[in-house]
Amino acid sequence: MGKSAGTNNRLRKIAARTALVLTALLTLFGLTLAIPVETWRTGQQFSEPLPVLAPSELPAAPGRIWVDADPACGEGPRVDPDDCLAIWYLIRKADVSITGVSTVFGNASLEATDAVSRELMTRLQPPQGQVPVYRGAGAPLPELPTRGTEAERALVEALAADKLTIVALGPLTNIAAALQARPDLGERIETIIAVMGRRPGHIFHPAEGSGDGTLLRHGPVFRDFNVAQDPEALRVVLDRDIPLVLVPYEAAREVEIDEQALAGIASNGDDGRWVAERARSWLEYWQTDIGREGFYPFDLMAAMFVAEPTQFACAAVRAELQRDSTLFFPFSRMPSLLVEPLPPDYQGDPTGALYCHGLR
Repeated sequence: MGKSAGTNNRLRKIAARTALVLTALLTLFGLTLAIPVETWRTGQQFSEPLPVLAPSELPAAPGRIWVDADPACGEGPRVDPDDCLAIWYLIRKADVSITGVSTVFGNASLEATDAVSRELMTRLQPPQGQVPVYRGAGAPLPELPTRGTEAERALVEALAADKLTIVALGPLTNIAAALQARPDLGERIETIIAVMGRRPGHIFHPAEGSGDGTLLRHGPVFRDFNVAQDPEALRVVLDRDIPLVLVPYEAAREVEIDEQALAGIASNGDDGRWVAERARSWLEYWQTDIGREGFYPFDLMAAMFVAEPTQFACAAVRAELQRDSTLFFPFSRMPSLLVEPLPPDYQGDPTGALYCHGLR
C-alpha cells in the first residue's frame, strides 16, 4: 500500500507540473497574440512595394481554358462560395471558352465538390454549350491510387489536343497527376492561374483586429489553403517550370462581396439566385465572426484575371515552396508558396512567375 501511495503521489506531482507548464505556455502564446503588431492587426503586408509590370508585359486573355476547382458553396456555414462565383463569372463571359471542368477535394470532400460542380454546371447555360465535368482527386497526391482519375485522363486528352490555360481554384492535385502521367505535356500548358502565394511575414487575417471571434478578438487566421491541402502537388508543378500567375489573398483583400453585391448577383437569372443564396451563410460568417460587411472573393479574383488581366498589378517574382521563418509558432509551420521580387540582375524569363497582388 505504501509503495502504491508513493507512486500515486509522484504521478500527481508530475501531472500538476505538466499542467503548470502547459498553462504557462498557453498564457505566453495568448500574450503573444495580444501584442498589437501592426502587420498582425491589419493583415496588410508592409514590405517594399513590388515593381509592377506594364500591361503590355502581362499575358493576353486566354482563349481556351480548363477550370480545376473545389466548389462547395452551400455545404456549410464556414465553406466559402468563391469557386461557384468564379465559375459563374467565367461562364457568363462570352469571350471565354471553357474546355472542361475538373473537380478536386479541398473546400469539402470530393463527393461534395463534384456534386456541387455538376449541379452548378447544369444550372448554367454557357454560350458555347454545356461544359463537361470530370471527377478528380479525392486526396492529396501522395495518397492517390495508382490508377488515374477521370479528371486526370480528360486533362491529358485535352492537352494532347491543343494548348490550354488552366485556372486552378483548388489544390493542384489533378494537374500534378496529369503531369506525372504525361510529363511531355507540360509544354502544352500556356499558363496556370492559381489562387495561392504570399510574401514572407504575411498573415491572412481578415478580421484585422476588429473581430469578436476567437484569438483575443483577432478573429480567425486563414492558411495559404490550396498550398496546405497538397504541397507535393505544388512541388510537382514547380519542378516543371510551367508559367504561373498567382492571384493571392492580397488581391482578394481589395474587394468585398457584401449584401448589395449578392443582391446584384441574384438579379442575374436563376443561376445567379442559386449562387447568391448558397453564398449567404458564408457572408453571415464573415459578418458575425470576422466583423466585416462582406467577404473577400479569393477565387473570383482569379476568374477576373482570366477575363481582364491588364486590370491587375503584377510583379515578376521568384516563388518557392517553403515554411516562413519570419513568422512565430504555429504559423511558421504552415507550408506556403513564398514569393520575393526577382533581383535586378536576373537573366531568366521575367514573366515565368507573376504575383498579381492587386488591382491597378
